[in-house]
Amino acid sequence: MIPDTPMSFNLTCLPKLYKAIAICLAFALIMVLNKQANANAQRIITLGGPVTEIVYALEAGNKVAATDTTSKYPAAAVALPKVGYLRQLSAEGLLSLKPDLILALEGSGPAYVLETIQAAGIKVVKIPELVNTASIVTGIELIAAHTDRQELGKTLSSQISTQLQKQLSAVDTEKEKPTVLFLLNTGHGGPMTAGRNTAIDAIITYSGAKNIASDLESFKPLASEYILGNNPDYILMSKRSLANSGGIEALATDPLLGKLSAVQKGRIVTLDGTLLFGLGPRTIDAVKTLSAQIKQQTP
Repeated sequence: MIPDTPMSFNLTCLPKLYKAIAICLAFALIMVLNKQANANAQRIITLGGPVTEIVYALEAGNKVAATDTTSKYPAAAVALPKVGYLRQLSAEGLLSLKPDLILALEGSGPAYVLETIQAAGIKVVKIPELVNTASIVTGIELIAAHTDRQELGKTLSSQISTQLQKQLSAVDTEKEKPTVLFLLNTGHGGPMTAGRNTAIDAIITYSGAKNIASDLESFKPLASEYILGNNPDYILMSKRSLANSGGIEALATDPLLGKLSAVQKGRIVTLDGTLLFGLGPRTIDAVKTLSAQIKQQTP
């Protein structure tokens, strides 16, 4: 009879030990393969203009196979196939382009479409809404990690956050800040505005002004009482939205907006729509442009 020794105990446990080792090795292999797959992704679909801009700023634009219709910068992205509006996607349209990675701005969907894509074995990475300095750093580094551009990502996020912090420090010394109300002409009913926790709120703040709608959360439709009751110093619109409204002359004859002193005095400031709905590599340009417009129109 063999005595009960440490050696005999180890021999008895070998099958379980082998199984545990096999599981650990398999898990490690999966992690390695996933990392390689992310780094080696060659057909990326980007959803959301800010996401697309960041991918190109990270010099990974050659990997982008398609974008959504909100991706209007840079020019190289405009020429790519489109998968539709980022909130109205179809699984068939996405799958037909044979992507191996989808970088989707938060809110892209519908959710079940992206779930279908993931079930088909395609990696979907959700990027948080880029509405402040912290989120843009997180977003850039997340995109950089999935495009194998980690070092560039660190450099870009540091550059943008430093620029914005420097700008904010400069305008924080100003005691009296002009008030700005963002208006979006949706073409359906009354206008909408952007409250706190939006990129527009951040851009207004960094420019040295005050978002008069900061008491609201995210994007909200505006009642006429709210618009007239606040009467901002300036109206901010996207260039496209202003054009669709008929220009400054049309605003002046509008039965509601025409009553605002900002409209009566022609204090309408505009930015390209691609700069307004998510912070990105060009945000500092948007901030400085808005600040310059306000100063030019200040009596």
